[in-house]
Amino acid sequence: MKLLNSSLAIALSATIALGQWSHDPANNLVVADGASDQAQPMIAPTADGGCYISWFDGIASGYDLRLQRLDADGVEQWAHGGVLVLNRSFSSTQAYGLDVDASGNALLTARDDSGSGVQISAALVAASGAVSWSTTLTSTSAFVAAPKIAGTSDGGAVVAWTQDSAVKVQRLDAAGATQWAQGITLTPSQGSYSVADLHDAGADVILSMVHQTGSMFWSPKRLVAQKFDSSGSQLWGPQPLSVFSTGSLQIGNYPPFTPDGSGGAVFSWYTTSPLQCFVQRVDGSGVKAFPENQSVSTNSARVRVDPSVTYDAASGSTYVFWTEQNSGQSQFGLSGQRFDGVGLRQWTDQGVTLIPVGAPEVRQVKAIASGDGAMVFWAHIPGFGNDTLEGAHVDSAGVFDVDPFEVSSTPSEKSRLAAALGGTGQALLAWSDRRSDGGDILAQSVNEDGSLGASVEVGSAYCFGSGCPCGNDDPSAGCANDTGSGASLEAAGSVSVTANDLVLRAVGLTPGPGLFFQGDNAVNSGAGSPFGDGLRCAGGGVVRLEVRFANETNGYQVETSVSIASRGGVRAGELKRYQYWYRDTGTSPCGSQFNLSSGYELVWQA
Repeated sequence: MKLLNSSLAIALSATIALGQWSHDPANNLVVADGASDQAQPMIAPTADGGCYISWFDGIASGYDLRLQRLDADGVEQWAHGGVLVLNRSFSSTQAYGLDVDASGNALLTARDDSGSGVQISAALVAASGAVSWSTTLTSTSAFVAAPKIAGTSDGGAVVAWTQDSAVKVQRLDAAGATQWAQGITLTPSQGSYSVADLHDAGADVILSMVHQTGSMFWSPKRLVAQKFDSSGSQLWGPQPLSVFSTGSLQIGNYPPFTPDGSGGAVFSWYTTSPLQCFVQRVDGSGVKAFPENQSVSTNSARVRVDPSVTYDAASGSTYVFWTEQNSGQSQFGLSGQRFDGVGLRQWTDQGVTLIPVGAPEVRQVKAIASGDGAMVFWAHIPGFGNDTLEGAHVDSAGVFDVDPFEVSSTPSEKSRLAAALGGTGQALLAWSDRRSDGGDILAQSVNEDGSLGASVEVGSAYCFGSGCPCGNDDPSAGCANDTGSGASLEAAGSVSVTANDLVLRAVGLTPGPGLFFQGDNAVNSGAGSPFGDGLRCAGGGVVRLEVRFANETNGYQVETSVSIASRGGVRAGELKRYQYWYRDTGTSPCGSQFNLSSGYELVWQA
């Protein structure tokens, strides 16, 4: 492997500095800042760590639909202001849809008045910024509204929209051609349906709808869902599945849901009379996994609204966070709850209080499953027009393991916060911000540790498990240990001697002690030399940095707690190598009872 030298490190640092994601909460990335107002952003992450951001732009004669693509560093891939997808004349906005297809192209759908009357249109925008196709899905004088779109794993897409009192569903192929003849019409036996949300489940899709159960304006409004396969067959029964059976959604509330990654979905909503939050998970076959009408808290003395639900497929945990209020709705806080796989509350029956109820408003709560827990974001509003955005990470025990931090610290009116999990594990946020005019689209990337901006590699990993002592190779880490795979060394923080905030982290370990150490040289030109069950990668002028212990509690990963710069005696401009030696007292592959991680090298700076 080619080693990192000083000139290369400087070049990489210069390249990273060109990235557009901001590290400063007072100066978030500006995606759209036309003379008029930009509103209602949506985010669709791409596999390369970037994303598409769409919005309605009021700069022309109406709210046009525009789109921008960002790479993993937040660099705009198209001209500033994005590309025009639909040229519309509407003087107000409404719900619309954004997703990514199986090839990484953007899919959009919205109401469109550029032709004859008001219709529903859909479009595909390629990664190059070209509008590959645009199609009008309706030809009607009926009322049409609030379309959603989902790209499916087979390269197609499904669009759903409200049409009078029914919901219409249509499938498109990769070229935008309709596939289901006249489409599918869902009409309730009583009342009306309206589209709430739509997501893919592989080649299938899951659609949620608000069912107004009667003809009267005040008739109860319930949430229902249906799953469709690629032929249009309804997989959850002849009638949509009722997600809950007690209470009513608030007028104008269309709760989103999140797929569970196994063909099912997780829903959360709040009801009126009383104002309380609930949760349900429906498995891939349409069976409710949680108790009916499962509440997030049994404390009836508090009001709970606007829940955000996220699902961790690895642990089977469902996390819900919401705005908590006093009974008079004059004070606000942030609370949360975790549910296990069968819907039992895990953070006591009352949930956890993360921000106590008080005078500043807490609004626009968004949650994203991340690591051992979830990232949660919210608007902090001490007074009208003085909103800031804040975030934190909550562990699986319901405790802040990353304390609240500023995401957007410039006080201004902020609306329509959108959040998504990026392709490299970061949170991607976008919102409409009135700090300058009627509204600009701002965006921010947030890492799991609470740092802002692109997650920058401070150095380079080297010396992976190739040519290991007893054939225990692992080309993605160090030589394989008792677990069947190897341990890796990572770094976070900066290479600044002055900042002195570098942290080394060893992952993929076995139970027991280990030692972080520093060396001047890359042994055997970076390929390493056999040592125990692993490869010695760092040598020459070796400095013992710190002994740490890996166990189940810390997930068999450990990180340094000492000052690396001070303990290692490093100076700016020096190239140093690092490695972790550890005991492997289980079924040691080569019988030596110890092993080493892969290596890591970096150039220290002032």
